[in-house]
Amino acid sequence: MMRPPKVSVLVPVYNGEKFLAECLDSILAQDFADSEILLADDGSTDGSPALAKQFAAKDRRIRWWKNERNLGLAANFNRCLREAQGEYIKYVLQDDKLLSATAVRRMVEMLDHHPEVSLVGSASQILDEHSRVTEMRVFFKPGVIDGRQTILRCLERANLIGEPSLVMFRRAHAARGFDGQLPQLLDLDMWFHLLEQGQFAYLAEPLCAFRQHAAQQTKVNRRSGTNDGLLLITNWYARPWVRASMTRRMLFALLYNLRKNHGAEAGSLTGEMMILLGRGWYVVFYVRRKIFRPIEKLYRKLGIWRRSHHHGCKYPSERKVT
Repeated sequence: MMRPPKVSVLVPVYNGEKFLAECLDSILAQDFADSEILLADDGSTDGSPALAKQFAAKDRRIRWWKNERNLGLAANFNRCLREAQGEYIKYVLQDDKLLSATAVRRMVEMLDHHPEVSLVGSASQILDEHSRVTEMRVFFKPGVIDGRQTILRCLERANLIGEPSLVMFRRAHAARGFDGQLPQLLDLDMWFHLLEQGQFAYLAEPLCAFRQHAAQQTKVNRRSGTNDGLLLITNWYARPWVRASMTRRMLFALLYNLRKNHGAEAGSLTGEMMILLGRGWYVVFYVRRKIFRPIEKLYRKLGIWRRSHHHGCKYPSERKVT
C-alpha cells in the first residue's frame, strides 16, 4: 500500500476557467512535493473540465473528477475533504493563488513543529480581476496564538483569519466537515471549530492571495441578500465558554453589529445580551464609537493607525461580564 501524502491540496471548481490556470500554476510551483492535488468540478459549463484534464496530464499528483450533479459550495468542499488522504489540508480556491513557492512548506513546518496548533494562516494580498494587488492584509503578530481567544476576537471584529486559500489545518480535526447551513460564513465556522481543538499559528508574510471580482461567490451572495451572520453568532454564543469569556467591549461589539445588520430578526438574542451588558455600558460604548470611529477611519486611510496592546492590564470595559 502506498504511503498517503503529507498534504492534500484541494481545489473545488465551478465555472472557474478565467483564473483556474493561474491558480494551478501557483500550486505546481511549490517546492513541497509530498502532496496530492484534488480538483472537484461541480458541474461547470465553461472550459474548467478541459483545463483540469490538461493540468492532470502534466503532473501525476493531480486527480480530478466531475460530480454527478451540482452539489453546491459547502457540499463540494466536503466532497474534497472526504477524498483527501493527506495529514494536512490546504484549500486553494479557483480564483485565488499561492504567492510564494514556499507557501505550503512554511505551513507544513509550522504544523509539524507545533502539535498544539490546529490551524495555521498567513498574511495575504487582495487581487483584482487583472491580478493587480489592491490591498495587503496582516491581522496578527507572527507566532502561536490562543485558539479560543482568536475565536472571540473574530466574533468581536470580523473574520481576521481569512478565506480558505489562506490557511492549512489537520485533516483529523476537520472530520465534521463544513456546515451547509452557512452559505457565506461556512469557512469562519470551520475555523472556529478547529480553534476549539487547538491553537492558531500565524505567519506574517503574504503567502497567499485572495481575488475580488464581480462573479466571486461572496459578491453573488451579497447581491442575493444572503446573510448568515446571525446564525453563526447564535450558534457560537450558545457555547458556555464563549459567554463566560466575553468582555464588555466584546459583548457591545456583538450587540451593536447584530442590531445594525439584523434588526428585529435578532431581537431575542440582542435582548439577552443587553440584559447581560446593561444599558448604561451600551451607551458608554456607543458614544465612544461615535466619537472615535471617524478618527480611526481617518488614521487608517493615512496609514498611521496603530492598535494599542495593554499586555494584561484590564480596564473596566475589558473585564469579563459576570
